[in-house]
Amino acid sequence: MISDKELREAARRHEKALLRTLPEPEDCEAVFSPDFERKMKKLIFRTDHPILYWLPRLLGVLLALLAAGSVAAAMLSAKQAVYVKEPPVHTERSAPTAPTAPTEPPFPSVESQEPEPAARAIVYRPIWLPEGCEWDREALYENEGMIVYRTPGGTEAVFLYDLTGAEREAEGREVSVGDGIGTLLLGQNKEELNELFWSDEKAGVSFWLSAPFEEEDMIRVAESVKAEE
Repeated sequence: MISDKELREAARRHEKALLRTLPEPEDCEAVFSPDFERKMKKLIFRTDHPILYWLPRLLGVLLALLAAGSVAAAMLSAKQAVYVKEPPVHTERSAPTAPTAPTEPPFPSVESQEPEPAARAIVYRPIWLPEGCEWDREALYENEGMIVYRTPGGTEAVFLYDLTGAEREAEGREVSVGDGIGTLLLGQNKEELNELFWSDEKAGVSFWLSAPFEEEDMIRVAESVKAEE
């Protein structure tokens, strides 16, 4: 019986043989409709930036819930105002009662409670990049972040980190990244970027780098990643 490893190798060889029978990308001409292009751009944005895509929709739902709560509270107040009667007024004088010592409230007042400082999210960045690379943009969130650099050739190098430690399933070659192991996937041609996946088991953080760098530079960038003070 063929093993899983032999089956994967056979599938990989078959894939390469099939790809060699296909024409070169520059020889293929395809024209897509404007509607298809818009759908693809929307799908790519939703895949690359899920938080930015869903945030406006979540805010809309939250505002709708707040509006519904305000309406329900107003209706309840109006209903109580209709059915609650004024307490009767007694003319008899009650016997004076001894003053009681003021008791402290069981819980401190809101004014006495000082807000605790919010915890600052950790940001990871590579401190070494190949010569000529410049920072372009970044998107940092509570548990993940994306930093984009512009290479001298105009190609983007994308670095991502995930503080939850979620690992990405990827096929590639195992390489040493510092004291750990990473997965390196080299592009099939010059137009495809190289990808490197690795993680810091002690910190519980996973990383991903997609860039047009050579293998040695990919590993060097990965080993230079540090938590921002």
